[in-house]
Order: sequence, then C-alpha cells, then structure tokens
Amino acid sequence: MRIFIAFEGSFEPFDVAADETVEAVKLMIKDFFHIPLSEHKHSRRSLELVYAGAALRNNWSLADVGISFCSTLKCFLKEEEKPTLYVFSAVTQETVPIVDSSLLGKKVSDLRTLVTLRCGFPVSVYCLRTPQGLEMFDCNSLKAYQIETGTTLRLDVWDGWKEFLMGCLLGQKLKVQRYLSQEGAILKYGDEADAGFTL
Repeated sequence: MRIFIAFEGSFEPFDVAADETVEAVKLMIKDFFHIPLSEHKHSRRSLELVYAGAALRNNWSLADVGISFCSTLKCFLKEEEKPTLYVFSAVTQETVPIVDSSLLGKKVSDLRTLVTLRCGFPVSVYCLRTPQGLEMFDCNSLKAYQIETGTTLRLDVWDGWKEFLMGCLLGQKLKVQRYLSQEGAILKYGDEADAGFTL
C-alpha cells in the first residue's frame, strides 16, 4: 500500500506492506532522506513517526495502528539527552532517570537534592547505594564511588518508613495517621515527615 511521509517540508510517497512495522518504515525514511542517526554516550538522535497526533512505537505494525492506503505520517528528527544516572526506588519499584551533564563532578548531597525533587521523599528518610550495595555519604563526591554515566543507583529508606511513604503516595490517610501516632521511627522524625507530606 502507498502512504505519505511528511518530513522537514518534504511530502514523499512510500510503498509499504500493511503489516510493516514502524521500525521498518523508519529505516526506509532514514535511507531515503539520508538521515544520520547516532547513539552517543550522552545523547541520541532518532526518528519519531506520528499518526493522528500520537507517536508510534517501533514494534507496532501499520495495520494494527489503523494506518491505511494514502495515510499521511509525520516524521521528526528527535535529539534527546540521555540520563546521566538512574535511581531505582525500593519504595515504588520505579527507576527514575536523572539528567544533569555536570552531575558526575558533584557531591552525593547534590545528587540527593535532585532525587528528592524527583521523588518527593524527605532527604532524611533515605540513603543512596552503589550497584554493589555500598552506602553513599553526602560529603563524598560521586567520583569517590567510581560512578559513571548510565549507572543505576538504589534508593533505600530507613526501617519503618517504606509502608508510611507508600501510604502517603497512595493517599491512604488512615494508614498514614496510624504510622504517625504509633510507629517510633516515624514519630522520631515526624516534623520532617510533616514538612514533606500533607494529609
């Protein structure tokens, strides 16, 4: 079937199979327009195909997305900065990307400030660990722990805080109130918790 690709002011026809994947179409576009794509340590240049206002994933087939004969897809050259580090949260089980090209020359305290802004946890309730499980201290530089671009660190909270924080994140008011009134570890740092979370 014939589809049309709009790319940087050009509008070109392409003959493709209905079951063609988005990734295969991107390769055709790359070859046709002679687009240099790249994968560097700090950045990536890639193509993005958009149909009906939605970005298409590489493993989707054209027919599954509803692209039919004479459809028009928009193509963009996308340049994105790769995350400097990743932080896996033991509380939420999510990996948070941290993008800051100058981060590796800074101290752990600077990283923890960025992590706090991203995850919302008070600095006093968690620690960061290297991939080997070594606790990272605020006064040390990231270089002291031999952290490199692309490393995944682990965020662990102190004993007694995981359930409380999950209660806060999920809006479970009764659970949070119980922890504030009964749990010693939570009570000890209650002022900081109140500053970071509101019921």
